[in-house]
Amino acid sequence: MNGHSLGYIYGWGLALFALLLLPPLLVATGAGEQQAAIGFLVTALISGFIGGALIIALKSNELELKRREKILLIVGFWVTYSLLGAIPFEASGVITERLNAIFEATSGLTTTGVTVLNEITGQPKSIILWRAMLNWFGGFLTLFTVTFAIIRILGAERAEQELNRSTPQISESSMHLYSSLRLILPIYLGFTFLGFFFLNFTGIPSFDALCLTMSAISTGGFMPRDGSFITYGSLSGMYVLSFLMVIGSISVLWLNFLIKQEWSRMRRFMEPVWVMGSMAMLALVVLWLRYRYNYGSDFLGINFELASSVMDAVSLISTTGFAANDDSFAFIIPPYMMIMIYVGGGVLSTAGGLKVTRILLMFRQAHGELRSLIYPHEVRPLYLSNEDKEFKYLSTVWVIFGLSILLIMTLAAILGAYGFGLESALFASISTFSNCGHCYEQARLVHTLDAGSVVDLAAPGKIAMIAAMIIGRLEFLVAISLLNISFWRH
Repeated sequence: MNGHSLGYIYGWGLALFALLLLPPLLVATGAGEQQAAIGFLVTALISGFIGGALIIALKSNELELKRREKILLIVGFWVTYSLLGAIPFEASGVITERLNAIFEATSGLTTTGVTVLNEITGQPKSIILWRAMLNWFGGFLTLFTVTFAIIRILGAERAEQELNRSTPQISESSMHLYSSLRLILPIYLGFTFLGFFFLNFTGIPSFDALCLTMSAISTGGFMPRDGSFITYGSLSGMYVLSFLMVIGSISVLWLNFLIKQEWSRMRRFMEPVWVMGSMAMLALVVLWLRYRYNYGSDFLGINFELASSVMDAVSLISTTGFAANDDSFAFIIPPYMMIMIYVGGGVLSTAGGLKVTRILLMFRQAHGELRSLIYPHEVRPLYLSNEDKEFKYLSTVWVIFGLSILLIMTLAAILGAYGFGLESALFASISTFSNCGHCYEQARLVHTLDAGSVVDLAAPGKIAMIAAMIIGRLEFLVAISLLNISFWRH
Protein backbone atom coordinates (compact mmCIF):
# COMPACT_ATOMS: atom_id res chain seq x y z
CA MET A 1 0.00 0.00 0.00
CA ASN A 2 1.28 3.45 -0.96
CA GLY A 3 0.91 4.98 2.51
CA HIS A 4 2.89 8.14 1.78
CA SER A 5 0.72 9.23 -1.14
CA LEU A 6 -2.44 8.21 0.71
CA GLY A 7 -1.56 10.24 3.79
CA TYR A 8 -0.35 13.18 1.73
CA ILE A 9 -3.60 13.49 -0.26
CA TYR A 10 -5.63 12.93 2.91
CA GLY A 11 -3.72 15.81 4.52
CA TRP A 12 -4.61 18.09 1.63
CA GLY A 13 -8.24 17.03 2.03
CA LEU A 14 -8.18 18.10 5.68
CA ALA A 15 -6.49 21.39 4.78
CA LEU A 16 -9.21 22.05 2.19
CA PHE A 17 -11.88 21.39 4.81
CA ALA A 18 -10.18 23.89 7.13
CA LEU A 19 -10.44 26.54 4.41
CA LEU A 20 -14.12 25.69 3.96
CA LEU A 21 -14.71 26.73 7.58
CA LEU A 22 -13.41 30.28 7.08
CA PRO A 23 -16.55 31.86 5.49
CA PRO A 24 -18.92 30.79 8.30
CA LEU A 25 -16.24 31.78 10.82
CA LEU A 26 -16.16 35.29 9.36
CA VAL A 27 -19.97 35.47 9.34
CA ALA A 28 -20.13 34.32 12.96
CA THR A 29 -17.50 36.88 13.99
CA GLY A 30 -19.23 39.71 12.14
CA ALA A 31 -22.66 38.81 13.50
CA GLY A 32 -21.43 38.51 17.08
CA GLU A 33 -22.23 34.78 17.29
CA GLN A 34 -19.46 34.02 19.76
CA GLN A 35 -20.21 30.36 20.49
CA ALA A 36 -20.53 29.52 16.81
CA ALA A 37 -17.31 31.40 16.03
CA ILE A 38 -15.42 29.36 18.62
CA GLY A 39 -16.80 26.15 17.17
CA PHE A 40 -15.73 27.04 13.64
CA LEU A 41 -12.31 28.21 14.80
CA VAL A 42 -11.62 25.07 16.82
CA THR A 43 -12.73 22.83 13.96
CA ALA A 44 -10.57 24.75 11.48
CA LEU A 45 -7.54 24.51 13.77
CA ILE A 46 -7.99 20.75 14.29
CA SER A 47 -8.48 20.05 10.59
CA GLY A 48 -5.74 22.45 9.48
CA PHE A 49 -3.18 21.25 12.03
CA ILE A 50 -3.62 17.54 11.28
CA GLY A 51 -3.75 18.20 7.54
CA GLY A 52 -0.67 20.40 7.60
CA ALA A 53 1.27 17.86 9.65
CA LEU A 54 0.45 15.12 7.15
CA ILE A 55 1.41 17.31 4.19
CA ILE A 56 4.79 18.21 5.69
CA ALA A 57 5.60 14.75 7.01
CA LEU A 58 4.48 12.73 3.98
CA LYS A 59 5.27 15.05 1.09
CA SER A 60 5.37 12.99 -2.07
CA ASN A 61 5.79 13.78 -5.74
CA GLU A 62 4.11 10.53 -6.77
CA LEU A 63 0.37 10.85 -6.18
CA GLU A 64 -0.69 7.69 -7.98
CA LEU A 65 -3.00 5.45 -5.97
CA LYS A 66 -4.30 1.99 -6.73
CA ARG A 67 -7.99 1.20 -6.48
CA ARG A 68 -7.66 -0.05 -2.90
CA GLU A 69 -5.99 3.18 -1.76
CA LYS A 70 -8.54 5.27 -3.64
CA ILE A 71 -11.47 3.58 -1.92
CA LEU A 72 -9.82 3.86 1.49
CA LEU A 73 -9.13 7.56 0.86
CA ILE A 74 -12.71 8.28 -0.20
CA VAL A 75 -14.22 6.46 2.77
CA GLY A 76 -11.84 8.31 5.09
CA PHE A 77 -12.95 11.64 3.63
CA TRP A 78 -16.68 10.94 4.05
CA VAL A 79 -16.36 9.72 7.63
CA THR A 80 -13.88 12.39 8.75
CA TYR A 81 -15.80 15.28 7.21
CA SER A 82 -19.03 14.09 8.82
CA LEU A 83 -17.41 14.02 12.26
CA LEU A 84 -15.60 17.34 11.87
CA GLY A 85 -18.64 19.02 10.35
CA ALA A 86 -20.67 18.19 13.47
CA ILE A 87 -18.43 20.18 15.84
CA PRO A 88 -19.81 23.67 14.95
CA PHE A 89 -23.41 22.49 15.45
CA GLU A 90 -22.67 21.24 18.96
CA ALA A 91 -20.28 24.04 19.93
CA SER A 92 -22.76 26.74 18.91
CA GLY A 93 -25.48 25.24 21.10
CA VAL A 94 -27.87 24.93 18.16
CA ILE A 95 -27.80 21.12 18.55
CA THR A 96 -27.06 19.94 22.07
CA GLU A 97 -26.75 16.18 21.50
CA ARG A 98 -23.61 14.92 19.79
CA LEU A 99 -25.40 12.21 17.79
CA ASN A 100 -27.87 14.76 16.44
CA ALA A 101 -24.97 17.02 15.42
CA ILE A 102 -23.31 14.15 13.54
CA PHE A 103 -26.67 13.31 11.94
CA GLU A 104 -27.13 16.91 10.74
CA ALA A 105 -23.58 17.11 9.38
CA THR A 106 -23.84 13.76 7.61
CA SER A 107 -27.21 14.69 6.14
CA GLY A 108 -25.76 17.91 4.79
CA LEU A 109 -22.56 16.37 3.49
CA THR A 110 -24.32 13.48 1.73
CA THR A 111 -26.86 16.00 0.32
CA THR A 112 -29.71 14.06 1.95
CA GLY A 113 -31.35 17.19 3.35
CA VAL A 114 -33.23 15.72 6.32
CA THR A 115 -32.77 17.75 9.49
CA VAL A 116 -33.10 17.29 13.25
CA LEU A 117 -33.80 21.00 13.76
CA ASN A 118 -37.40 21.89 14.61
CA GLU A 119 -37.02 25.32 13.02
CA ILE A 120 -34.48 27.07 10.81
CA THR A 121 -35.62 30.69 10.98
CA GLY A 122 -33.95 32.37 13.92
CA GLN A 123 -30.88 30.14 13.97
CA PRO A 124 -27.43 31.82 13.79
CA LYS A 125 -26.62 32.94 10.27
CA SER A 126 -23.26 31.22 10.37
CA ILE A 127 -24.94 27.87 11.11
CA ILE A 128 -27.43 28.35 8.26
CA LEU A 129 -24.51 29.15 5.94
CA TRP A 130 -22.60 26.12 7.24
CA ARG A 131 -25.53 23.81 6.42
CA ALA A 132 -25.59 25.13 2.86
CA MET A 133 -21.81 24.84 2.54
CA LEU A 134 -21.94 21.23 3.73
CA ASN A 135 -24.44 20.59 0.93
CA TRP A 136 -22.21 22.30 -1.61
CA PHE A 137 -19.03 20.57 -0.47
CA GLY A 138 -20.86 17.24 -0.34
CA GLY A 139 -21.90 17.69 -3.96
CA PHE A 140 -18.30 18.34 -4.93
CA LEU A 141 -17.14 15.33 -2.91
CA THR A 142 -19.75 13.17 -4.64
CA LEU A 143 -18.45 14.15 -8.08
CA PHE A 144 -14.89 13.58 -6.93
CA THR A 145 -15.82 10.17 -5.53
CA VAL A 146 -17.44 8.89 -8.71
CA THR A 147 -14.82 10.25 -11.12
CA PHE A 148 -11.77 9.42 -9.04
CA ALA A 149 -12.58 6.08 -7.41
CA ILE A 150 -15.78 4.29 -8.44
CA ILE A 151 -16.59 5.24 -12.03
CA ARG A 152 -16.25 1.64 -13.21
CA ILE A 153 -19.19 0.40 -11.15
CA LEU A 154 -21.61 3.16 -12.18
CA GLY A 155 -22.46 1.89 -15.64
CA ALA A 156 -20.22 4.38 -17.36
CA GLU A 157 -17.50 2.52 -19.23
CA ARG A 158 -17.74 4.91 -22.17
CA ALA A 159 -17.85 7.86 -19.78
CA GLU A 160 -14.58 6.59 -18.31
CA GLN A 161 -13.00 6.40 -21.77
CA GLU A 162 -14.22 9.86 -22.71
CA LEU A 163 -13.01 11.24 -19.40
CA ASN A 164 -9.53 9.89 -20.07
CA ARG A 165 -9.55 11.58 -23.47
CA SER A 166 -10.92 14.86 -22.14
CA THR A 167 -8.29 15.41 -19.48
CA PRO A 168 -4.51 15.12 -19.72
CA GLN A 169 -3.17 12.03 -18.00
CA ILE A 170 0.02 12.01 -15.96
CA SER A 171 0.15 8.24 -15.67
CA GLU A 172 -1.49 5.19 -17.14
CA SER A 173 -4.10 5.04 -14.37
CA SER A 174 -7.67 5.04 -15.66
CA MET A 175 -8.48 8.07 -13.52
CA HIS A 176 -5.93 10.42 -11.99
CA LEU A 177 -6.43 12.88 -9.17
CA TYR A 178 -5.64 15.90 -11.33
CA SER A 179 -7.96 14.72 -14.11
CA SER A 180 -10.92 14.57 -11.73
CA LEU A 181 -10.26 18.01 -10.29
CA ARG A 182 -9.68 19.62 -13.72
CA LEU A 183 -13.04 18.30 -14.90
CA ILE A 184 -15.12 19.01 -11.80
CA LEU A 185 -13.94 22.35 -10.40
CA PRO A 186 -14.47 24.68 -13.40
CA ILE A 187 -17.97 23.39 -14.09
CA TYR A 188 -19.10 23.14 -10.47
CA LEU A 189 -17.73 26.54 -9.47
CA GLY A 190 -18.90 28.16 -12.71
CA PHE A 191 -22.52 27.11 -12.36
CA THR A 192 -22.46 28.01 -8.66
CA PHE A 193 -21.44 31.60 -9.40
CA LEU A 194 -23.84 31.79 -12.35
CA GLY A 195 -26.73 30.49 -10.25
CA PHE A 196 -26.03 32.90 -7.41
CA PHE A 197 -25.92 35.87 -9.78
CA PHE A 198 -29.25 35.09 -11.44
CA LEU A 199 -30.97 34.02 -8.21
CA ASN A 200 -29.89 37.24 -6.54
CA PHE A 201 -31.09 39.14 -9.60
CA THR A 202 -34.62 37.75 -9.08
CA GLY A 203 -35.00 39.72 -5.86
CA ILE A 204 -34.13 37.05 -3.33
CA PRO A 205 -31.91 38.39 -0.50
CA SER A 206 -28.24 37.80 -1.19
CA PHE A 207 -27.63 35.58 1.84
CA ASP A 208 -30.61 33.36 1.05
CA ALA A 209 -29.68 33.31 -2.64
CA LEU A 210 -26.19 32.05 -1.78
CA CYS A 211 -27.51 29.31 0.49
CA LEU A 212 -30.18 28.24 -2.01
CA THR A 213 -27.65 28.15 -4.84
CA MET A 214 -25.26 25.90 -2.94
CA SER A 215 -28.06 23.56 -1.89
CA ALA A 216 -29.60 23.41 -5.38
CA ILE A 217 -26.45 22.80 -7.44
CA SER A 218 -25.54 19.97 -5.05
CA THR A 219 -29.14 18.62 -4.99
CA GLY A 220 -28.91 18.90 -1.19
CA GLY A 221 -32.24 20.40 -0.15
CA PHE A 222 -31.33 22.45 2.93
CA MET A 223 -33.48 25.61 3.09
CA PRO A 224 -32.15 28.80 4.76
CA ARG A 225 -35.56 29.47 6.36
CA ASP A 226 -38.71 27.65 7.40
CA GLY A 227 -41.49 26.99 4.93
CA SER A 228 -41.47 26.46 1.19
CA PHE A 229 -39.93 28.54 -1.59
CA ILE A 230 -43.20 30.44 -2.10
CA THR A 231 -42.30 32.59 0.91
CA TYR A 232 -39.87 34.44 -1.37
CA GLY A 233 -42.64 35.28 -3.84
CA SER A 234 -40.40 34.93 -6.89
CA LEU A 235 -41.60 32.95 -9.91
CA SER A 236 -38.39 33.65 -11.82
CA GLY A 237 -36.49 32.36 -8.80
CA MET A 238 -38.33 29.03 -9.13
CA TYR A 239 -37.07 28.66 -12.70
CA VAL A 240 -33.49 29.57 -11.74
CA LEU A 241 -33.55 27.09 -8.88
CA SER A 242 -35.01 24.43 -11.18
CA PHE A 243 -32.22 25.06 -13.69
CA LEU A 244 -29.58 24.58 -10.98
CA MET A 245 -31.18 21.32 -9.86
CA VAL A 246 -31.22 20.06 -13.45
CA ILE A 247 -27.51 20.88 -13.77
CA GLY A 248 -26.82 19.00 -10.56
CA SER A 249 -28.70 15.91 -11.70
CA ILE A 250 -27.01 15.30 -15.07
CA SER A 251 -23.54 14.08 -15.95
CA VAL A 252 -20.70 16.53 -15.37
CA LEU A 253 -18.94 14.96 -18.34
CA TRP A 254 -21.93 15.69 -20.58
CA LEU A 255 -21.88 19.30 -19.33
CA ASN A 256 -18.20 19.44 -20.22
CA PHE A 257 -19.03 18.37 -23.79
CA LEU A 258 -21.87 20.92 -23.92
CA ILE A 259 -19.62 23.81 -22.84
CA LYS A 260 -16.96 22.79 -25.37
CA GLN A 261 -19.68 22.32 -28.06
CA GLU A 262 -18.53 18.78 -28.79
CA TRP A 263 -21.89 17.69 -30.21
CA SER A 264 -20.78 14.33 -31.57
CA ARG A 265 -19.52 13.23 -28.17
CA MET A 266 -22.66 14.53 -26.48
CA ARG A 267 -24.83 12.33 -28.69
CA ARG A 268 -23.08 9.23 -27.37
CA PHE A 269 -24.67 9.77 -23.94
CA MET A 270 -28.45 9.75 -23.95
CA GLU A 271 -28.92 9.52 -20.19
CA PRO A 272 -29.24 13.33 -19.66
CA VAL A 273 -32.00 13.34 -22.29
CA TRP A 274 -33.86 10.67 -20.33
CA VAL A 275 -33.42 12.59 -17.07
CA MET A 276 -34.58 15.93 -18.46
CA GLY A 277 -37.36 14.27 -20.45
CA SER A 278 -38.73 12.59 -17.34
CA MET A 279 -38.65 15.94 -15.53
CA ALA A 280 -40.61 17.62 -18.34
CA MET A 281 -43.21 14.83 -18.43
CA LEU A 282 -43.67 14.86 -14.67
CA ALA A 283 -44.04 18.66 -14.69
CA LEU A 284 -46.85 18.42 -17.25
CA VAL A 285 -48.57 15.67 -15.26
CA VAL A 286 -48.36 17.70 -12.03
CA LEU A 287 -49.66 20.80 -13.83
CA TRP A 288 -52.65 18.87 -15.14
CA LEU A 289 -53.32 17.40 -11.69
CA ARG A 290 -53.16 20.86 -10.15
CA TYR A 291 -55.72 22.07 -12.65
CA ARG A 292 -57.97 19.01 -12.35
CA TYR A 293 -57.67 18.26 -8.63
CA ASN A 294 -56.68 21.39 -6.74
CA TYR A 295 -57.46 19.98 -3.30
CA GLY A 296 -59.95 22.74 -2.54
CA SER A 297 -57.68 25.61 -3.43
CA ASP A 298 -58.10 27.86 -6.45
CA PHE A 299 -55.99 27.43 -9.54
CA LEU A 300 -53.67 30.39 -9.08
CA GLY A 301 -52.96 31.11 -12.73
CA ILE A 302 -50.95 29.33 -15.38
CA ASN A 303 -47.71 31.22 -14.67
CA PHE A 304 -47.58 30.37 -10.98
CA GLU A 305 -48.83 26.81 -11.38
CA LEU A 306 -46.39 26.08 -14.22
CA ALA A 307 -43.42 27.40 -12.25
CA SER A 308 -44.46 25.39 -9.19
CA SER A 309 -45.00 22.22 -11.23
CA VAL A 310 -41.61 22.51 -12.93
CA MET A 311 -39.81 23.09 -9.64
CA ASP A 312 -41.59 20.22 -7.88
CA ALA A 313 -40.89 17.79 -10.73
CA VAL A 314 -37.23 18.73 -11.02
CA SER A 315 -36.81 18.69 -7.24
CA LEU A 316 -38.23 15.17 -6.97
CA ILE A 317 -36.31 13.50 -9.81
CA SER A 318 -33.06 15.25 -8.94
CA THR A 319 -33.50 14.00 -5.33
CA THR A 320 -33.20 17.55 -3.98
CA GLY A 321 -36.51 17.82 -2.14
CA PHE A 322 -37.16 21.55 -2.37
CA ALA A 323 -40.86 22.41 -2.06
CA ALA A 324 -42.21 25.13 -4.33
CA ASN A 325 -45.24 25.81 -2.12
CA ASP A 326 -47.08 24.43 0.87
CA ASP A 327 -48.97 21.76 -1.10
CA SER A 328 -45.97 20.52 -3.10
CA PHE A 329 -46.02 16.76 -3.73
CA ALA A 330 -49.65 16.61 -2.57
CA PHE A 331 -50.67 15.67 -6.12
CA ILE A 332 -48.32 12.67 -6.29
CA ILE A 333 -49.15 9.67 -4.12
CA PRO A 334 -46.29 8.32 -1.94
CA PRO A 335 -45.69 5.06 -3.90
CA TYR A 336 -44.99 7.02 -7.09
CA MET A 337 -42.74 9.39 -5.17
CA MET A 338 -40.79 6.43 -3.79
CA ILE A 339 -40.22 5.04 -7.28
CA MET A 340 -38.97 8.34 -8.68
CA ILE A 341 -36.70 8.98 -5.70
CA TYR A 342 -35.31 5.45 -5.91
CA VAL A 343 -34.48 5.82 -9.61
CA GLY A 344 -32.86 9.22 -9.03
CA GLY A 345 -30.73 11.16 -11.51
CA GLY A 346 -27.77 10.44 -13.73
CA VAL A 347 -24.32 9.00 -13.22
CA LEU A 348 -21.41 11.41 -12.70
CA SER A 349 -23.86 13.83 -11.05
CA THR A 350 -24.68 14.96 -7.53
CA ALA A 351 -28.14 13.35 -7.62
CA GLY A 352 -28.85 10.25 -5.56
CA GLY A 353 -30.75 7.07 -6.32
CA LEU A 354 -29.92 3.91 -8.19
CA LYS A 355 -29.24 5.98 -11.36
CA VAL A 356 -31.16 6.12 -14.62
CA THR A 357 -28.50 4.22 -16.60
CA ARG A 358 -28.84 1.16 -14.40
CA ILE A 359 -32.63 1.17 -14.62
CA LEU A 360 -32.48 1.46 -18.42
CA LEU A 361 -30.02 -1.43 -18.61
CA MET A 362 -32.20 -3.61 -16.41
CA PHE A 363 -35.26 -2.92 -18.57
CA ARG A 364 -33.34 -3.61 -21.78
CA GLN A 365 -31.96 -6.85 -20.47
CA ALA A 366 -35.43 -7.88 -19.29
CA HIS A 367 -36.74 -7.12 -22.79
CA GLY A 368 -33.98 -9.26 -24.28
CA GLU A 369 -34.88 -12.16 -22.00
CA LEU A 370 -38.50 -11.93 -23.10
CA ARG A 371 -37.42 -11.98 -26.76
CA SER A 372 -35.41 -15.11 -26.09
CA LEU A 373 -38.64 -16.89 -25.23
CA ILE A 374 -39.84 -16.20 -28.77
CA TYR A 375 -36.47 -16.56 -30.53
CA PRO A 376 -34.48 -18.96 -28.30
CA HIS A 377 -31.44 -19.12 -30.63
CA GLU A 378 -31.18 -15.41 -31.28
CA VAL A 379 -27.95 -13.70 -30.23
CA ARG A 380 -28.38 -9.97 -29.61
CA PRO A 381 -25.83 -7.76 -27.80
CA LEU A 382 -27.21 -5.30 -25.25
CA TYR A 383 -26.60 -1.68 -26.18
CA LEU A 384 -27.06 1.53 -24.26
CA SER A 385 -26.08 4.82 -25.93
CA ASN A 386 -24.42 2.78 -28.73
CA GLU A 387 -22.28 1.00 -26.16
CA ASP A 388 -22.17 -2.79 -25.95
CA LYS A 389 -22.55 -3.84 -22.31
CA GLU A 390 -20.75 -6.95 -21.14
CA PHE A 391 -22.49 -9.64 -19.09
CA LYS A 392 -20.07 -9.08 -16.22
CA TYR A 393 -21.23 -5.51 -15.80
CA LEU A 394 -24.91 -6.44 -16.17
CA SER A 395 -24.61 -8.93 -13.35
CA THR A 396 -23.04 -6.18 -11.22
CA VAL A 397 -26.06 -3.95 -11.89
CA TRP A 398 -28.45 -6.64 -10.69
CA VAL A 399 -26.31 -7.32 -7.62
CA ILE A 400 -26.34 -3.63 -6.67
CA PHE A 401 -30.09 -3.51 -7.26
CA GLY A 402 -30.63 -6.49 -4.98
CA LEU A 403 -28.34 -5.13 -2.27
CA SER A 404 -30.06 -1.74 -2.36
CA ILE A 405 -33.44 -3.41 -1.83
CA LEU A 406 -31.94 -5.39 1.07
CA LEU A 407 -30.58 -2.20 2.65
CA ILE A 408 -33.92 -0.41 2.24
CA MET A 409 -35.84 -3.31 3.82
CA THR A 410 -33.36 -3.58 6.69
CA LEU A 411 -33.49 0.14 7.44
CA ALA A 412 -37.30 0.11 7.19
CA ALA A 413 -37.43 -2.71 9.72
CA ILE A 414 -35.20 -0.75 12.11
CA LEU A 415 -37.31 2.40 11.74
CA GLY A 416 -40.47 0.35 12.20
CA ALA A 417 -39.11 -0.95 15.49
CA TYR A 418 -38.81 2.63 16.73
CA GLY A 419 -42.32 3.86 16.01
CA PHE A 420 -42.51 4.41 12.24
CA GLY A 421 -45.50 2.97 10.40
CA LEU A 422 -45.03 0.65 7.42
CA GLU A 423 -45.51 3.27 4.69
CA SER A 424 -43.47 5.94 6.44
CA ALA A 425 -40.65 3.52 7.34
CA LEU A 426 -40.38 2.42 3.71
CA PHE A 427 -40.53 6.01 2.45
CA ALA A 428 -37.89 7.18 4.94
CA SER A 429 -35.62 4.25 4.02
CA ILE A 430 -35.79 4.94 0.28
CA SER A 431 -35.27 8.66 0.87
CA THR A 432 -32.24 7.98 3.04
CA PHE A 433 -30.64 5.57 0.57
CA SER A 434 -31.34 7.94 -2.34
CA ASN A 435 -30.11 10.96 -0.34
CA CYS A 436 -33.47 12.72 -0.63
CA GLY A 437 -34.51 12.99 2.98
CA HIS A 438 -36.22 16.36 2.56
CA CYS A 439 -38.74 14.71 0.23
CA TYR A 440 -39.81 12.46 3.08
CA GLU A 441 -40.32 15.43 5.38
CA GLN A 442 -42.46 17.19 2.76
CA ALA A 443 -44.49 14.05 2.01
CA ARG A 444 -45.03 13.46 5.72
CA LEU A 445 -46.64 16.89 6.00
CA VAL A 446 -48.95 16.76 2.97
CA HIS A 447 -49.86 13.06 3.05
CA THR A 448 -49.96 12.67 6.87
CA LEU A 449 -47.81 9.54 6.84
CA ASP A 450 -48.15 7.33 9.88
CA ALA A 451 -44.96 8.38 11.65
CA GLY A 452 -43.37 10.98 13.80
CA SER A 453 -40.53 13.22 12.72
CA VAL A 454 -36.92 12.13 12.42
CA VAL A 455 -36.25 14.61 15.23
CA ASP A 456 -37.89 12.25 17.73
CA LEU A 457 -36.26 9.07 16.37
CA ALA A 458 -34.30 6.99 18.90
CA ALA A 459 -30.49 6.85 18.73
CA PRO A 460 -30.21 3.38 17.04
CA GLY A 461 -32.51 4.54 14.25
CA LYS A 462 -30.45 7.68 13.66
CA ILE A 463 -27.22 5.67 13.60
CA ALA A 464 -28.75 3.33 11.01
CA MET A 465 -29.82 6.32 8.89
CA ILE A 466 -26.33 7.86 9.12
CA ALA A 467 -24.81 4.61 7.82
CA ALA A 468 -27.41 4.38 5.02
CA MET A 469 -26.73 7.98 3.93
CA ILE A 470 -23.01 7.32 3.56
CA ILE A 471 -23.56 3.95 1.83
CA GLY A 472 -25.95 5.66 -0.58
CA ARG A 473 -23.11 7.98 -1.60
CA LEU A 474 -20.30 5.43 -1.59
CA GLU A 475 -22.09 2.66 -3.53
CA PHE A 476 -22.67 -0.79 -2.10
CA LEU A 477 -19.70 -2.51 -3.68
CA VAL A 478 -17.35 0.02 -2.12
CA ALA A 479 -18.84 -0.52 1.34
CA ILE A 480 -18.75 -4.31 0.98
CA SER A 481 -15.17 -4.31 -0.29
CA LEU A 482 -14.01 -2.73 2.97
CA LEU A 483 -15.34 -5.79 4.83
CA ASN A 484 -13.77 -8.26 2.41
CA ILE A 485 -10.51 -9.79 3.66
CA SER A 486 -9.38 -10.60 0.11
CA PHE A 487 -9.69 -6.91 -0.79
CA TRP A 488 -6.95 -6.09 1.73
CA ARG A 489 -4.74 -9.09 0.90
CA HIS A 490 -4.49 -8.49 -2.85
